[in-house]
Amino acid sequence: MPSLIRPLIAATALSLVLGCETNPCDDYVNYMCDCHDSDPGVDCQALGNTYANADVQLQDECTIALEDQQDQDAIDGLVCTTGTTGTTGTTGTTTTQ
Repeated sequence: MPSLIRPLIAATALSLVLGCETNPCDDYVNYMCDCHDSDPGVDCQALGNTYANADVQLQDECTIALEDQQDQDAIDGLVCTTGTTGTTGTTGTTTTQ
């Protein structure tokens, strides 16, 4: 019987660890809303709705979109520090050089 408990404990621990990972789409939406909320075509509510509960394929697209946007921002000289999202809302700072 103890030999059955160890795999169960290991599987539970793994699922808890994986469950704590951030969703790349949340990172993308936070970045866009913190750093580009005043840009034409950036609608934070629409972005949030679009990427809520993203599947793995959509998460891959978010990762690429975030990297592309950050690369473009670096080229444009935009320095942005994304904040955190919590019950009090999203905070962030955008500055240009």
